[in-house]
Amino acid sequence: MAPEPTTRIAFPPGTRLALIDLDGTLLQGMNAERIFYLNLLVHGHVGIFRMLGFLFSLLGDIVRMGFRPAIGSNTRILKGRTPEEVRQWAGAFGQVFLRKAVPDGLRAKILSLKQDGCRIVLLSGSLQVLVDQLKDRLEADILIGNDLEVVEGRLTGRKTGIFPYGPMKPAALFQRIDPDGIDWANSWALADRISDLPVFDLVGHPVAVHADRRLRRLAREKGWETIGRPHGGRRP
Repeated sequence: MAPEPTTRIAFPPGTRLALIDLDGTLLQGMNAERIFYLNLLVHGHVGIFRMLGFLFSLLGDIVRMGFRPAIGSNTRILKGRTPEEVRQWAGAFGQVFLRKAVPDGLRAKILSLKQDGCRIVLLSGSLQVLVDQLKDRLEADILIGNDLEVVEGRLTGRKTGIFPYGPMKPAALFQRIDPDGIDWANSWALADRISDLPVFDLVGHPVAVHADRRLRRLAREKGWETIGRPHGGRRP
């Protein structure tokens, strides 16, 4: 739904970034997209049969494609809707839930990086319309999520572009920015899973937030900063 950037953003030499994940990191133990779909069901924007159709199609995609590719492509629940409808629903969801779900302490950490001169980049595999809802709360400079495919003014039920997950996160980032001007050694990354290692490898200051078991162990070995409780709610 977001227009494809025609040129990459070029920053002045020495620019520092703070790369921030959404699901599981800003939202501990939660997936914004799934909660958004449940919110649509609860508020009557989609019916139970549409939800069931989405789940069945997702299961079929998982069998054919595997779990992550299926999650990264299927939005059948939104098929036939207009971009304007979805933006309106996402705005209401952001207001009542998404912006409030980011813990104050984690927000303070991000804003401190902003005040220290970092450009804040939200880099997530969640829907772009959901990532956009956190722009003001986190004073984000760049927001990168998954776009929805539109044909003749209606959503097709599929996503388009790069799915920013695992090794594709840097690819999605470099599609938007020119990496040459970035001071990577003094940049930061905040994420919760070992699958975010390709992003951690870019920066000099990785931070494990609500980390899963493998990332928590790696963070201890590397001496990385850790924030919050691990997955499952138990303290390490």
